[in-house]
Amino acid sequence: MIKSVGIDFHQGKHVARCLNERAQLCDGFSFQTTPEGLSTLEERIFRNGSNPVIVFEPAGLTWFILAICLRARHPDCRLVRAKGQKVAALRWYLRGSSKSDRLDALTLAKMSFIDPEQLDEVYLPPAKIHALQRLARQRKRLESEIAARKTRIGSIVESYVPGVRKVFSDPWSSQAKAFLRCRLNPVAVAHNGEKALHSFLARARRRNKADKEESRRVYLTCQSAAVLYQLSSCAGAVDDGFFSVLQEEIARELRLMELEEAESEAIAKHMEELYRDLHPSDNLRSIPGVGQITAPVFLATVGDPARFHNQSAFVNWTGVVPRTRQSSDVEAKGLRMTKAGPAIMKWALFQAGDIGRRFDPQLASLYYREIVHHGKNHKQAMGAVMSHLAARVLAVLQENRAYELRDIQGNPLSHGEARRLILSNYQVPEEIRRERRRRNPVKRGYSKLRGITVPRTNEAAIAPQPVNTTAIPQNQSN
Repeated sequence: MIKSVGIDFHQGKHVARCLNERAQLCDGFSFQTTPEGLSTLEERIFRNGSNPVIVFEPAGLTWFILAICLRARHPDCRLVRAKGQKVAALRWYLRGSSKSDRLDALTLAKMSFIDPEQLDEVYLPPAKIHALQRLARQRKRLESEIAARKTRIGSIVESYVPGVRKVFSDPWSSQAKAFLRCRLNPVAVAHNGEKALHSFLARARRRNKADKEESRRVYLTCQSAAVLYQLSSCAGAVDDGFFSVLQEEIARELRLMELEEAESEAIAKHMEELYRDLHPSDNLRSIPGVGQITAPVFLATVGDPARFHNQSAFVNWTGVVPRTRQSSDVEAKGLRMTKAGPAIMKWALFQAGDIGRRFDPQLASLYYREIVHHGKNHKQAMGAVMSHLAARVLAVLQENRAYELRDIQGNPLSHGEARRLILSNYQVPEEIRRERRRRNPVKRGYSKLRGITVPRTNEAAIAPQPVNTTAIPQNQSN
């Protein structure tokens, strides 16, 4: 009887290794993602009434179509995914520095015998959830590209016309973009005069009313740059042709950026439609800090909230818990987070948590305590905030109720009362914040053991307590 099957997926042929109840190799073969390959896989691993555990490492998405086929045709089979770091460590233990597809498949098959508790059941989301996941990742990539493009444009412009972007009230306003497209030659701007520049910026402004003071600041900055270029004209490095090429480059970058922004906005609209269809109550956005963008990300990433048996399991799945480094009665603090969980989930938790701590007294109290009393910096304190926020997200989705603001004693609060409580009791003094910034982070992501005896508990994994996630019925207002 086959008890465990390890599959090493590739773009071409996949390699499978089968183990019996004694963890001994009993079969091995390769197959492709075709109907014939699926038939081969089924015949070899389900023969003689076997129903083995199928283990694979989810690298890429080559596993997806085979997983849904197996789940549809064999609902009772167990599909589990192994963590890449653990697979690599076990392979090194078994075979040293040797590595091959067959060894990888054999190592995966042994995982169900060696570490069965840490194997996660494969979650195959419904079609709409899967579509929302892909849209959320695509939009995140587009937003990263837009941010990188803005940084690149700013760096180029600042290098050749120093200070010109800073004199605009908004460096990405319509008049600022028009200037970058057509008036990036400071010598020509200085030659044409301030009046011509003011008229150009007035036409570029949406309401056709340019700020004369802003126009003057832009003109003086260009005039200063023009003087520098005139003084260096004998070097022959810069001429009118140089500025023409520079102008074309910036205009091209702006066109690409605006195209990406339009695509990102279209994706956001599609995500909102799917989100409203999947989560019509919109209770997620009743959590302070969870907004227009992060709510669909949370819904898409969590999928079915019932697959997490408690809040601690969910928080550990997201990866917003610190690594552990303990010896005897001493435990290191301030370690980096684990690499578990989807990266987009951690990004959304950080964005939502940084806003939520300013409006939720419980999160504000936690952030205050971590910085003022535990000596942590902003990012370390945000790790604790993120873990508490993750527990709130799961509670709201599981109970399908709106979130209610409460103080640290569990008493309900209005938004105004919560904000006043935070401003009066949980504002981190600026001198303490500056002191935390001056502390140099320890290399390699962990702090040295300092001989400090601390309780061996993980606050992020057990938080928050039930009183902190109290929800109100859906038909009540937040």
